[in-house]
Amino acid sequence: MTEESKSPGAAPAEMPTTSAKPSPGFFPKPPIGLFSGRLLVGIALLIGIAAVAPQGMNAWLDRRLHPTAPKPAVNWAAGTEANVELTLITADSRKLHCAHDDSFDGAHCGFNASKKAWPRPPGAVLDDNDEDVIKPYRTADTNALILVSGLWAQPELALRLHREPPTQYEENKQLRFVAYCTVRFVGEMKKGSLRWEATGKWHDDQTALVAKPVRCTLEAPSG
Repeated sequence: MTEESKSPGAAPAEMPTTSAKPSPGFFPKPPIGLFSGRLLVGIALLIGIAAVAPQGMNAWLDRRLHPTAPKPAVNWAAGTEANVELTLITADSRKLHCAHDDSFDGAHCGFNASKKAWPRPPGAVLDDNDEDVIKPYRTADTNALILVSGLWAQPELALRLHREPPTQYEENKQLRFVAYCTVRFVGEMKKGSLRWEATGKWHDDQTALVAKPVRCTLEAPSG
C-alpha cells in the first residue's frame, strides 16, 4: 500500500459521473405564452357572446330564424287583419298615451282632444289593464306607428306586466321585448295627439290606424 492510501486524512477518490440522457421520444414542453391558443379561443367566445347579447341583435336573429315577415304598414287598412311585432317594455303600459275625442269600436284614448282625462264610466273596473284604452306603439321591424287598444289585457302581456310591474322596476333596468300580435284594424285616427312619456310633451296632428288585438304572444312565430 502507498503512503497516500494509508494517510488517514486523504479524501476518497471521486467516482466518475455520467451525464443524464433523455429517454427516446422525450422533448421538453415549450413555456406557455401569455396569449396561448386556448386563451385566444376563450376571448373569442366572450366577444361572440357580447356581440349577440343586445336586444337589437336578438331581434335581428329572430327575424332571420323566422323569415315570415309581418304585413308591411303600407298594406294596413281598416277592416283587415295583420300580423305585427311591437317593441315594448312594461313601463309602456303606464307612460304611453293618445288624446282624441272619437272612439273606435268602443275603444278610446286616455285623454280627450283638450288633454283632459277621458271620464271613467260609472261602475267600471278600477284596474282592467286599460282594455278599452288606445295607446301608441312602434313596430319592432319597420318602426311604423300603430295605435292599439287593450294590448296589456292580453293574457301573456298581462302576466309579463304582473311579473315585472313598472312601479317596482326602474325603466332603464327593464328588458325590452317583442310582442307578436294578430290585430284587426277598426278605424283611422286623424289629427290625434300622442305622448311617449307620462309627463312628456304632446305631439299633435298625428294620424295612424287604430287596431284591436285578436291574439298576442311573446313567442316568435315558427312558421
